[in-house]
Amino acid sequence: MSKLSQYLAFQDRVSEWVGRTFSWLCLAMIAGLCYEVGARYLFLSPTSWAHESTTMLYGTFCILAGVYTHKHHGHVRSEVIYNLFPERGRAVLDVITGVIGLVVFSIFFYIAFNFAADSWAIKEVSSKSTWAPIVYPFKSVLPLAIGLMILQSIVNVIRSTMIALGVQPEPQV
Repeated sequence: MSKLSQYLAFQDRVSEWVGRTFSWLCLAMIAGLCYEVGARYLFLSPTSWAHESTTMLYGTFCILAGVYTHKHHGHVRSEVIYNLFPERGRAVLDVITGVIGLVVFSIFFYIAFNFAADSWAIKEVSSKSTWAPIVYPFKSVLPLAIGLMILQSIVNVIRSTMIALGVQPEPQV
């Protein structure tokens, strides 16, 4: 197995692990919301933390699920037009959209990194409730996830380039 194939397989495993690991956040969100509903309606004692914590967990879940989805080519595209092309034509389209995506992700990464760094610098807390939890760790998930999306995009562009050039890449992990 070549170094390139090893890298492609490694990045696929990372994206797979991220998706499968952070999918468990759904259970934490469900537990938090069930607790809140029970406390609010059965005991007339709503929490100050459940809604906001599940919102932060949901944001973390959604942004990290994008990495897994990207690995499995699950994002939206115009399949009607896309499927009109042969495999190599689709690969060329994937390279074009992949390179554009890399540019956009790079800009997003720069903005998100500064957004998170500013939050860490001021030790930001939420002003949405009296609970006032720290938010800077959650804001750090954004550049982390975008960085992982960039790495998976590079893998996808490499594979698409290989297919466009008529070289069959090794199967994904």
